[in-house]
Amino acid sequence: MRNDPLPQRPSNGVESLDRGLRLLQLLRDDGSVRVSDAAMHLGTARSTAHRLLSTLVYRGFAVIDDDHVYRPGPSMDVGTARLAWIKELRRICHPHLTVLARRAGQSANLMVRTGVRVRFLETVEASTARRTRDRQGIVMPAARASGGKALLATLTDEELTALYRAATTDDQLSDGELSSLLRELHSVRRNGFAVNRGETERDVAAVGAAIESADGAEIGAFSVSVQSDLLTGDLQQRLIDLVLQARAEISRDIRASDLHADAAPFR
Repeated sequence: MRNDPLPQRPSNGVESLDRGLRLLQLLRDDGSVRVSDAAMHLGTARSTAHRLLSTLVYRGFAVIDDDHVYRPGPSMDVGTARLAWIKELRRICHPHLTVLARRAGQSANLMVRTGVRVRFLETVEASTARRTRDRQGIVMPAARASGGKALLATLTDEELTALYRAATTDDQLSDGELSSLLRELHSVRRNGFAVNRGETERDVAAVGAAIESADGAEIGAFSVSVQSDLLTGDLQQRLIDLVLQARAEISRDIRASDLHADAAPFR
């Protein structure tokens, strides 16, 4: 399978279309949004955000309730949007991702697993010139992404085998690929982190770790991504240390909030 870089943003792209698509991603992943939230997310005036949301309502991609809150409409596959804990997970993790990106000098990402894939919920981009780009809304194979590997490692070998045997044809692994993945995940379980070296994109590497809910259930993962040629031995160890530190800090705040992943669909 090819692991080409993600498409570049077109220089002649239609700005209003891009904003509309970003709103669709926000609705899908958060499950609800107000005009003020949309304006802040897009960096636009409230009037612009209102026009975009009204267009989504017109096309059936959003509905508005009596409290003037917009929610996913019947034309959109809501995916994880109806999980109440997704928004809380983002709220708790965002400041930690911001700190992690600053400490590492690299972009930090938050994701959840849906079957054998991971969906990126948020990226906090670093301020460096050679930072990796925003991955919000992107879906990748869990077995290739560092955060995805960390999430898969929370399952038993039997659960993993059953998961991939039940996957669609495009997502299934050969016996050899599955055996190799299981061996790698044994190491991930021991170490508490996973590494991706050009497996999702040939020029991008990442270090990731899983996030557990207050009751110890798999709930999500985060990662620090970097241009592959920058990931020297010293930088890799530094990123590992920072990821493990961030995991401990996130876990502390999740326990304090008593966040639970009720009715999680991605097991």
